[in-house]
Amino acid sequence: MDTSRRIISILKQSVLAIVAVSIFAIIFNGLSPSSVPLITPFRIITVGENLTKIPVFQTRDQMRVYDRKNDFHAPEEINLETAYSHFQNYTAIFVDTRSVEEYRSGHISRAVSIPLDSLDFNREVLPELSRNERIITYCDGEDCSQSIDLAVTLSEIGFNDVYFFFDGWTEWQNAGYPASAGDIP
Repeated sequence: MDTSRRIISILKQSVLAIVAVSIFAIIFNGLSPSSVPLITPFRIITVGENLTKIPVFQTRDQMRVYDRKNDFHAPEEINLETAYSHFQNYTAIFVDTRSVEEYRSGHISRAVSIPLDSLDFNREVLPELSRNERIITYCDGEDCSQSIDLAVTLSEIGFNDVYFFFDGWTEWQNAGYPASAGDIP
């Protein structure tokens, strides 16, 4: 009987410790300049015929740095024909979100490489571009959602003419459109 009382006492103390640490963590997070929202904000965008919730992966301070006066314009999906038209007319900057190795092995001609996992929000993203520049993000195709994630991120930090080419590199390559390999766009 004595053993069961000790176990119950230890369990109660453990629960109290967990509750106390959780409350401390929530308070610390709320006061921290690099706090993370407890409820992840999201944007709703259209992918094909489906509405998709995309979480915003930035701290409140990062979002404040890029706070915009105008309303958020959710990135839109474009198809192969529209992407190729922008390519032919030089009316957009293509951004490859795949890894550097994948980019080097082949990419849309003139595309720049910005791997999604390498973004550093402590520095300005694409500082040389006007916030009104048309940007088209892409990755491998239907099995890759990095193009959507980067398009949403770029919109969040102030670029207001961003699109994602969801079928991406795979469809571009299958169509036989201009491609390059190596580090140079």
